[in-house]
Amino acid sequence: MTDLLFIGAGLGALACAGDLGPVTVLDKGRAPSGRAATRRLGGATLDHGARFFTARTPRLRALAGAGVEAGWLRVWARGFPIWEGGRLEEKPDGHPRYAPTAGLRELGRRLYAGEVQSGVKVTVLRRRAGAWEVEAEDGRTWQARRVALNLPAPQAAALLGDVAPALAAELAQITYQPCWAVGAVLERDLDVTWPALYTRHPALDWIAREHTKRPGTAPALMLHAGPEWTRAHLDTPPGEVARLLLAAAAEVVGEPIQAQDTFAHRWLYAQPVTRHPAPFLWDPALGLGLCGDGFTPDEAPSRVEAALLSGWGLAALLQHS
Repeated sequence: MTDLLFIGAGLGALACAGDLGPVTVLDKGRAPSGRAATRRLGGATLDHGARFFTARTPRLRALAGAGVEAGWLRVWARGFPIWEGGRLEEKPDGHPRYAPTAGLRELGRRLYAGEVQSGVKVTVLRRRAGAWEVEAEDGRTWQARRVALNLPAPQAAALLGDVAPALAAELAQITYQPCWAVGAVLERDLDVTWPALYTRHPALDWIAREHTKRPGTAPALMLHAGPEWTRAHLDTPPGEVARLLLAAAAEVVGEPIQAQDTFAHRWLYAQPVTRHPAPFLWDPALGLGLCGDGFTPDEAPSRVEAALLSGWGLAALLQHS
């Protein structure tokens, strides 16, 4: 039996696990870091979930500074222009936006160097004899004295409904926006100077020239659709989503976009709209808790920073319990 088991290997879980030492971490994905996701395609490296991260708190500023000095991290930009109706409004604010040179997933690896068991979809959580039994879809089981979840609230609530209904009810406060993300490796770079744009377009919220994060990689774009457009196209085939969003991006940049290769990924829980007011949740009687970017460890809206602070906060509590 393990002392602590994490279900979900997002940044909150990895931050917590990094402070506590080796723990058991299960994740249904192919690689850890959750929505801090990176895909490699045709010589390009694309962050198709979280776009970058900020460092407004002392601990994260220290981590970012050490990462830049060590070379695995770089300052990508200090603000992005906003496109609306064919016009660009410059919005530099001097605040650094950080991007790991190997892709944003690298941040999770730097937080926790221990093993993550990938490809494990947990379907059942049971309380037995004062401990927890965790069962996966393939029938494998694990036992743990304490369990923590780092999952989108609806997924966590589905697991907790029978064994911890009070905690499951707390999660109803957290709501999310969906997002279609499209990555495209280009035949040639765009004739622009900006690294990324926020856009006020009916379809698009964000366009990033991903290769500007990591010079030497193939020219590539990352496109994020707006939440309303995504809701209207939740069941649209990925190939058609890619075609539509590339056409929208061409309207914004004012030139045709010649893509060598593309992919589309649908995030149902891309970004919290309303967050739980607590920094994390922990029930000491059950030995059961939750953390992640759906909580409010501080007032900053940054999802990466919120996830890390939530995980670090839960770790601090567990170290003294």
